Amino acid sequence: MRKCVVASGILIEGGRALMVYHERLGVWLYPGGHVEQGETPSEAVVREFREETGLVVEPVGTTLGISGDGVVEEPLPFAILRETVRYPHETHIHYDLVFLVRRLGGSLNNGMWISEAELDGLETYANVRQVLRRAFSAVR
Repeated sequence: MRKCVVASGILIEGGRALMVYHERLGVWLYPGGHVEQGETPSEAVVREFREETGLVVEPVGTTLGISGDGVVEEPLPFAILRETVRYPHETHIHYDLVFLVRRLGGSLNNGMWISEAELDGLETYANVRQVLRRAFSAVR
């Protein structure tokens, strides 16, 4: 089975998370997608966020204070999930590095803001709801 690394981002502002509709899967997801060749997961989440929403973001998260000798530490993902993705004509595995992100700029041209209270009514996957609930808790 095909295995892919993907990166996604959760942007929470004013008590609401930004979601985008995934046409092929027919559900709402936080923005993200495949890490392309020559790209880091952090770079992928920034690119995917801009492509899908028009917003410029940066990943944020815990760091361990490691540096030197050509080493640049990046924020740790908020979650790492192995997901079986079932497209209409293909099933494959995603290794999803989910980052918390903050907005740096851009103009929103796609997406829907959703509050934690609205999660149960959102057409999405159970794991997306779980990650979002933990993200809402983490940013409080």
